[in-house]
Amino acid sequence: MKKKTIALFTAAAMLLTAVSCAKKGGSSAVSEKEKETSATSITTAKTEEETTEMATEHISPVETVSATLGSQLTADRTIGKAAGSNTTKFPLADLIEEGDKIRSFTFTIYSDNGGDIGEFKGGFGISVADECPAKTNDYWYQSPDMTFPTQGSYGEITWNVPEELTDYIGANGEVLFGYWWGNAEKIRIENVVCRFDRTRNVPVDGTADADVGKSVSYADENNIISVPLDFIPEGTVPEVVTFNISSDGSFGKYTGAFGINSSAGSYQSIDTAVFTDSSELELTWFVPNAAKAYMAQNNELILGYWWSERPTVTLNKVSVKYSQQLGYVPPVTTTAAAAAAAETTTTAAAASAGFRSAQEIVSEIKVGWNLGNSLDSYNTGRAGTDTETGWGNPKTTKEIIQNVKKAGFNAVRIPVTWAEHMDNTTIQAAWMNRVQEVVDYAYNEGLFVILDMHHDDYIWFDPKDASYADDSARLKSIWQQIAARFADYGDRLIFEGMNEPRTVGSSMEWMGGTASERAVINRYAQDFVSTVRESGGKNAARTLIVTTYAASADTVALNDMGVPAGGNIILSVHYYAPWKFSDGSEKTFTDSGKSEIDEKFKELKRKFIDKRIPVIIDEFGCVNSAAESERSAYYEYYISHAKEQGIKCFVWDNGKMNGDSSFGLFNRSKLTWNDTLLKAIMEGAK
Repeated sequence: MKKKTIALFTAAAMLLTAVSCAKKGGSSAVSEKEKETSATSITTAKTEEETTEMATEHISPVETVSATLGSQLTADRTIGKAAGSNTTKFPLADLIEEGDKIRSFTFTIYSDNGGDIGEFKGGFGISVADECPAKTNDYWYQSPDMTFPTQGSYGEITWNVPEELTDYIGANGEVLFGYWWGNAEKIRIENVVCRFDRTRNVPVDGTADADVGKSVSYADENNIISVPLDFIPEGTVPEVVTFNISSDGSFGKYTGAFGINSSAGSYQSIDTAVFTDSSELELTWFVPNAAKAYMAQNNELILGYWWSERPTVTLNKVSVKYSQQLGYVPPVTTTAAAAAAAETTTTAAAASAGFRSAQEIVSEIKVGWNLGNSLDSYNTGRAGTDTETGWGNPKTTKEIIQNVKKAGFNAVRIPVTWAEHMDNTTIQAAWMNRVQEVVDYAYNEGLFVILDMHHDDYIWFDPKDASYADDSARLKSIWQQIAARFADYGDRLIFEGMNEPRTVGSSMEWMGGTASERAVINRYAQDFVSTVRESGGKNAARTLIVTTYAASADTVALNDMGVPAGGNIILSVHYYAPWKFSDGSEKTFTDSGKSEIDEKFKELKRKFIDKRIPVIIDEFGCVNSAAESERSAYYEYYISHAKEQGIKCFVWDNGKMNGDSSFGLFNRSKLTWNDTLLKAIMEGAK
């Protein structure tokens, strides 16, 4: 499982407990230059962290290590001071890990037109556990309004998080920044720095030191320092690294990154930051498992130097706590280099079968439609194939699918629940035959077809270690049978292993799950892929779809998603956003709602598409609550802006035209569409 690697810096006792908003002369140019000189030399910008426990043949002694750390998120977001567009949220999972204790956030801001910001007035908010005594709303704390001085067109706005909140903040939440008043109509948030405490129990077999004495300038084309990792014993891996650095004066704000280079590839953390008036720092890195995956031959530790108020930094010494993790198994990776290397076998099989790649298929999908609340219906009080109509929709016909194609969709997702149609582990023949009949309706029309395992995740599927053996066997059995039945279909038939795999009824069910649950979902994803690939026919080349915990697009779920290696795999999420508009509790599709989905689309592109893992959103939509003009604006905006980032969408249609959960677009009994919404969907897909 993967989790976002937080860049980790500590200034030891010298780290400031609060960052002054008053910036010294030339600070505006500093932050801009920092952006210009960010990482240029470490080849793979890999930012996820495996948290799956490592198999070992040796039990190392455990040492408790604590440090105050800083992580930096590049924001580049613009907000105004007008109500409805004056706040923005940032995911905590891109800044901290579970268990970290947040102390402060610093937001670097600029006026959008270079003018004077003047006195800044705004506020902050943060997700908290519902049992937090200091919460101001359910699961939320909103600060009082605050004012800060700025330095002309530039400012550093620091919020010291109230102590009474720290034990109730988790990595699955968000932090909010709000701009209420200032001279500037709009401000741009360049970056966000989070200062936090981390304590970990780390396996440690020993500590080794190395004197380095190397210097580097942030202006250098190769602005990193490499240290051969030959001073720790052979067969060991680094757990915690401390870099001792110095300069010829106060750092002010230090930014950089850590990494590992080897013959196996490269790992680089996201940008990190420390505010300090000192000329000496100790920078602590808790080495993530994802970095350890690159431990091979010719290992090097990397220190990147992007910016401070001193042009040159000297790395004096490195200290490494190491362990004998002899049984370490490299994790699933989602870097561009790793994904490209892993594609070879499946790509060759696809070429041999005349199949298109997953990327090619996604690029050819225009827009998709869900046959919701039909073959996925369960707990209907009916048996056999009669369950298909148990949730109010008519039996699926060839004419229904032909009308979907005529409307302009070129892809159909067919959700199927299998659990109620099995004798022990065997899918009933009548049910399999009916599923194939419906698949053929769409496949024979030339459509792309997604076939999934749908509400099984509610009936029997459980992402717990204790349930894994039995549930994995059942998952494999279902997909062995499906894969065998459809083995000779061409590349327009795509299998989706799981729908919304989650722990039903848990407090984290719709909040990205727990780290252990996300790890188990990754194991199920690998089981699904391996089962289909080994099933014969054309399935070795078939494009497959995997998903996150609960198909969540929450950052914590995305960061921990381990996409199986081998290529021809699509990542799917379900993203009903902005949620209050999607579920009908808000009637206006606001600018802040547009900003929310735009940022998520960019995140999906950055974390997956840019690493050769195509992405689809195979469920989204809004209920029949707002005016049709608002709903049509929503569908067009959502689909078109997702497409701009390379993401294709499948609208969720459950056939309900009015009332609760009324995501219906197409009356399947009358074969009529909501023409206003259909037009908007097709405009967005152009």
